Amino acid sequence: MTRESLNVVDPDELVALAPGPLTADLLVAEAQQRGYSIDRRDSLAGLDRDLLVLRVPSGTDAPAAIRALERAAPGSVVGRNHAYRPEPEPPRPAGSPRAYAAALLGWPAAGCPAAVPVGMIDTAVDPAAIVLPAGSLTTRDFTGGAPSDAHGTAIAEILAGPGRLTGVRLYHAAVVGSVPGRAAAAGVDDLVRALDWLASETVGLVNVSLAGPYNKILERGLAAASEHGMTIVAAAGNDGSDAPPRWPAAFPDAIAVTAIDADLEPYRGAPRGRWIDFAAPGVDVYVPLGNGGRYLSGTSIATAFVTAIAATGTDPGSHDRAGAIRARLAQDSRDLGPTGPDDTFGGGLPSAPATCRLTPDGRASAGSPDPGLPPAALSGPIDRQ
Repeated sequence: MTRESLNVVDPDELVALAPGPLTADLLVAEAQQRGYSIDRRDSLAGLDRDLLVLRVPSGTDAPAAIRALERAAPGSVVGRNHAYRPEPEPPRPAGSPRAYAAALLGWPAAGCPAAVPVGMIDTAVDPAAIVLPAGSLTTRDFTGGAPSDAHGTAIAEILAGPGRLTGVRLYHAAVVGSVPGRAAAAGVDDLVRALDWLASETVGLVNVSLAGPYNKILERGLAAASEHGMTIVAAAGNDGSDAPPRWPAAFPDAIAVTAIDADLEPYRGAPRGRWIDFAAPGVDVYVPLGNGGRYLSGTSIATAFVTAIAATGTDPGSHDRAGAIRARLAQDSRDLGPTGPDDTFGGGLPSAPATCRLTPDGRASAGSPDPGLPPAALSGPIDRQ
């Protein structure tokens, strides 16, 4: 068995995605005939799909079971319930804040206005540890009550904390839960359910700071989300330069983000490949949390910065696809490494939009918020669904 085939939330689970209820009925009939149980069935109205979680007897030949189920229900995809994780580095204790990220991105102290709602798929967030901007945080839990985690809390702070995206409506899907005997993870079934919820809320831009193996169900789910106007910005992973592509970042419908340090050098855990789209600060980034702060590293952190920049320039009257957002980010990106896109830095380091960008003397450009004003924020309401 390969490493990726073992990287699952439950070895006795198969997940199926069907194009509609009639095909899902065929899957149920075939599964029951083979002695499999139906753990869960969901109608995903936001994606126009049906999702099933099947339990098979221990020792079942999973590849053979997958082939048989797909033959019985043409148009469906069946696979393992792969695990996707934040892959965080242990945080360093915070001394004096060294906030280089904003300067590299040209991001003003008062923040930049969000043009669209933003989604995030991550761990549970501790709302008491961050100060939220005007507008509310809407949270949907897909874990059954997993405790809050610093990873998701840090991503929410980078997206929507003071001095970040102003006036943003943040939709947060908590998907990372406990896995017996292993580090906490999100199953592909919960990732697809989260995409469906965000699509039903008409969220067109989503941050995914999780990484894992290729999974055809996730690929089909992302394709369905893209058909509904959604683009995800995803972390490239922290497995090093020789690691294989990590997903969902490596899917064509995703924008893959790697990490750099204050000297514009690649993060030591950053992967390489043609699938890398952009680079952003992600090494020893100071993130204020609660009464203090932490220095955090990883492509997860870098991804949130790129999502924030993408959220400032998207036309509120339309859903940009990944290609359009990628092209717009590239227009304002600083080329790093060899001339042109490369396997290390992708299209380079994006910048805040011209209407909201710091000038070389550290001042906000014309039309940007006054950096002398306090963030328009203080603890907005939280809508828990």
